[in-house]
Amino acid sequence: MEDGPGRKFTLRHIAEELGLSTATVSRAIAGNTAISEQTRELVVETAARLGYSAPKRGPKGKSGKGNLPEQVCVVLPVATGHGGQLGNPFELSLLGGIGAALRERRRDFSISWQTPHDDRTLSEFIDTSHYRGFIFFGQSQFHDALNRFGAANRPIVVWGVETEGQRYCSVGTDNYDGGFRATRHLIRTGRKRIAFFGSMPPIAEARTALSQIAQRLEGYKAALTAEGIPFDPAIVQTPFSSRYEGADAVDNLVERGVAFDSIVAASDIVALGALQALKRHGLRVPEDVALIGYDDIDVASFSSPQLSTVRQDVIKAGNMLVSKVLRMMDGHRAVSERLPTELIIRGSCGA
Repeated sequence: MEDGPGRKFTLRHIAEELGLSTATVSRAIAGNTAISEQTRELVVETAARLGYSAPKRGPKGKSGKGNLPEQVCVVLPVATGHGGQLGNPFELSLLGGIGAALRERRRDFSISWQTPHDDRTLSEFIDTSHYRGFIFFGQSQFHDALNRFGAANRPIVVWGVETEGQRYCSVGTDNYDGGFRATRHLIRTGRKRIAFFGSMPPIAEARTALSQIAQRLEGYKAALTAEGIPFDPAIVQTPFSSRYEGADAVDNLVERGVAFDSIVAASDIVALGALQALKRHGLRVPEDVALIGYDDIDVASFSSPQLSTVRQDVIKAGNMLVSKVLRMMDGHRAVSERLPTELIIRGSCGA
């Protein structure tokens, strides 16, 4: 590198000199605690030797668009409506896991008030945002746009499934295995008419593979096949998402006279709604109908009877999401990863 008279050096020049990424150099100069002291000292010494001068910041402490703040933005791309709840109980728990992981790293994060609903609005949101890293909840309606951003190495990590041809990083649990284990447990306790309750996203059929619920349903079907029980679509209830879907699904089966002796629910909220409806119809849990939910939200262990469920570890999940997005913000690549689930047996399934 030639040091000509009057030459203006940038972060890129320092990065090239040291063989580091521009993001690492920027963090080192800013005193970011994620950068080792040895690297920070090397960067600062090189910057001083080259005569690098950091750009002046505006009155609100923000630099130009090319020097974005280090903050992470968490996006829950579901329109809640006026006065609506920010997220379901599992999503709120996962937010807590993300917050704990960022707090350990002395990082802030924001929750976006914007709710993208398709590829166009997602692209507009990312392109105009002043955040450097993003964690998204859900991906079904954004798969194509996320693939474009993934190909461009934008620091975006998604809580969701992994599918063929995916070019962005996602973190999630093994939904197929969770559905399989819950169903197989009920079969091995003697249940034969196992219903499945869970909403499907209102999207094109070609994208249903991106739904966590769809993968849990596939696990349910596989367990039936493995145990020699024929699949009966009459006891699969997959309405669009509704806070009352668990109760509505029970009402629908009972009113149509469809026999069932157990339920695998795609979420604890669905399972708890089903539990209340079963009691209303005079059906005992677990004697008449056994029940297993999914997520292990806090209230699952306080129902009567206590709810059996498939646990997703929100602390591990939050830490993994944060680790991957910070790695990408530092100029590295991150690969998708699945976390295991755990079947938690309580009173609602009888054994």
